[in-house]
Amino acid sequence: CSPREERRVKGMFIPKRFGCLFLALMVLSVSAFPLFAQSVGGAEKLMPSLRARLKGAADQETFRFSVVLRDQASQRRSLSFADRRRHVRRRQDAVLDALPQWAGRTRRLENVAGFSGMGDASLIQSIARLPEVERVYLDIPLFPLMSEGGPLTGADHAATLGITGSGVNVAILDGGVMTSHPDLAGDVVAEACFCEDTSGLGCCPDGSSTMMGVGSVTDVDGHGTMVSGVITSSGGVASRGIAPDSGIVAVKVYDPSSAGLSISSVDAALDWILSEHVSLGVRVVNLSLGSVSTYSNASAYPCAGTLTAALVSDLAAVGIATFASSGNDGVDDGISFPACISEAISVGGVYDANVGFSAWAGCSDLTTAADLFVCHTNSGPLLDMLAPDWRTRTTALGGGATNFGGTSASSPYAAGLAALLFAQDPSRTPAEVKTLLISGGPSIMNPSSGLSFPRADVSDEFPVCGDGELSGNEECDDGNVDGGDCCSSLCTFDAASTPCDNEDACTTDSLCDGGGSCSVGVAVICDDGLYCTGVESCDSDLGCQPGVAPSIEDGVGCTVGACDEVSDVVTHSPDNGACDNGLYCDGVEVCDPVLDCQSGVAPSIEDGVGCTVGACDEVSDVVTHSPDNGACDNGLYCDGVEVCDPVLDCQSGVAPSTEDGVGCTVDTCDEVNDLVMHTADDGACSNGLYCDGLEVCDPMLDCQSGSAVSADDGVPCTIDSCDESAGGVLHVPDDASCDDLDPCTADLCDALLGCQNEVIAGCIAEVPLSDGLSRLLLIALLFLTGGAGLWSRWGRVHVS
Repeated sequence: CSPREERRVKGMFIPKRFGCLFLALMVLSVSAFPLFAQSVGGAEKLMPSLRARLKGAADQETFRFSVVLRDQASQRRSLSFADRRRHVRRRQDAVLDALPQWAGRTRRLENVAGFSGMGDASLIQSIARLPEVERVYLDIPLFPLMSEGGPLTGADHAATLGITGSGVNVAILDGGVMTSHPDLAGDVVAEACFCEDTSGLGCCPDGSSTMMGVGSVTDVDGHGTMVSGVITSSGGVASRGIAPDSGIVAVKVYDPSSAGLSISSVDAALDWILSEHVSLGVRVVNLSLGSVSTYSNASAYPCAGTLTAALVSDLAAVGIATFASSGNDGVDDGISFPACISEAISVGGVYDANVGFSAWAGCSDLTTAADLFVCHTNSGPLLDMLAPDWRTRTTALGGGATNFGGTSASSPYAAGLAALLFAQDPSRTPAEVKTLLISGGPSIMNPSSGLSFPRADVSDEFPVCGDGELSGNEECDDGNVDGGDCCSSLCTFDAASTPCDNEDACTTDSLCDGGGSCSVGVAVICDDGLYCTGVESCDSDLGCQPGVAPSIEDGVGCTVGACDEVSDVVTHSPDNGACDNGLYCDGVEVCDPVLDCQSGVAPSIEDGVGCTVGACDEVSDVVTHSPDNGACDNGLYCDGVEVCDPVLDCQSGVAPSTEDGVGCTVDTCDEVNDLVMHTADDGACSNGLYCDGLEVCDPMLDCQSGSAVSADDGVPCTIDSCDESAGGVLHVPDDASCDDLDPCTADLCDALLGCQNEVIAGCIAEVPLSDGLSRLLLIALLFLTGGAGLWSRWGRVHVS
């Protein structure tokens, strides 16, 4: 189709941009199928894209495909989820059991009857021949957000032809790569770090300026991980990369925590790649890096005359193409360094789809669409090409996906396309690859400057025969990738008498005339003579169409309907398993061919023991009887705790012991307060003796002796004693103890007042004067008293 052509499809005018692809799909689906369907049993179950891939499949080539099994949605949806899973599993087993050598390599679905897997053409055809199989199709790729970028640049053409960058390694000079990201797993083939910041300090992960091997490209800000995903993402989490099977030589040249990016780090990395490019297998270098300043003269410093320019030139000489971002400052008359180097391939940005209003870097685009210039792209006479810019759904630091934009995304887009071109023909030079990148793409104008730039596109280098568009060396291309209608699988006219498809699916054995025309052929007989498949018919577009099989549905959910080809009847067999809810405790459900599923009888939980609690255990599928001691409790503390014996029923408890080992306490059980009491009884300790005191009961130490009764009355002249027989204390006056040796006094003991010494009237005491001391005392006394008093008191004193 030319750029201005429109195609008519069943009364509709479709613009060329979409029409060619639409026609290719239509012709593929309605005209390619019949011939293939006749060659392989069950081929009518294969979808067009899968039939096309199988037609030209190499030996042992495998495909990812999915299988749909025959199933009635109404019956499946009427089941609970647990029943549905069993229902689906049985249908899957019916197919997989027929292929035991392959069944373990499938990914089963749980709630619909189907599965997916990897297999070759022979296996897929075997599956399609099974009566339980309804449909087999090639897995459908999905492209979130970035999906417009691949088809826009022709990368999908390369993928269709099996060219995905295998054998080509791309060196990514950036801030590192998250090598463990699931979409990049296995992509990094080598790691190195050349990182010295503007202050001269090493900024590799180990703190040095140079580091090799595992761990040397640890990514901190995610920029390098996003760039890598644009090229090689496998598409599991983020979008699929442009060259997903290419390898990555990851080189860390900066760290965001260091004092800036030094161009010497880039030079050191480029130099290492130049030295090791053969062992590393590098054909492409990506530099999503650039200066703030912009340049418009490739012959002037720094675009020329620098180590960087020399290294880029030397890399080109050994067959390595270097791609660099033009910058994101919206400058219209210059691009960043090193993109301005003459042998570097500079890349700016275009939109790959309508993303709505977009504003960035001081500019905005009110409207966006595929192949519109992105306003923030630096451009000028030195800009080589454009590539998709915003928004690219790519790999993110941490293992997820993120939107990535700017010319940092455009450059790896172009680098990935270059990897595809090198993979297709390793003998190509960087200059040839650059020419091929821009020779087939449209010219995009920068509305701000009026300058136009080619958008990278490799569609013409990967002509897909049967896409409805003549490209490359194709002689014919009518959208039928199967060939057989006089346009071969190489898109050249088939020779005369070559079998072909006359686009009438109800005829066969058509032949080419050598000039592109196909004969009428022989009518196809569609009837297979089988009752259970109904009456087959033929559609000129679709070929033989299956008949309407007799309905096996009887309205009873638990019966299995089947068509009996021998007796030409439909049978309905009860399937108790379809009724089983998997629960032991509500009994075994059964299928009644008329009444549908019937409830089971729950197992009895009664054991005849009054104190047990019966229950049904759904986990172990048993009835249990748990003793309940509470059912036996009579509420009395003092006769112990009653227990439930699961066989003998309630059993009496053991009364709490009241004995404390202390002989003088009275031990009792208190039913009011639910406790055992120990009351001290002093009477239990009394020995009946008054004089040794009152014995007492200690609740812990038992009987304790009393204190002896005190007999002392405080009167010195009484004789004090305890009289056991009288049960009291006696105080007997002792007059003799009151003698004061004075013969003239009467000495008596008063039981209350003590000694009383009464003077005897008229009594004269004789003092023996022979005692010298006595005489002296007497004389002194007479002298002091004058003698009168003594005489008057004593009457006379006899001194001898």
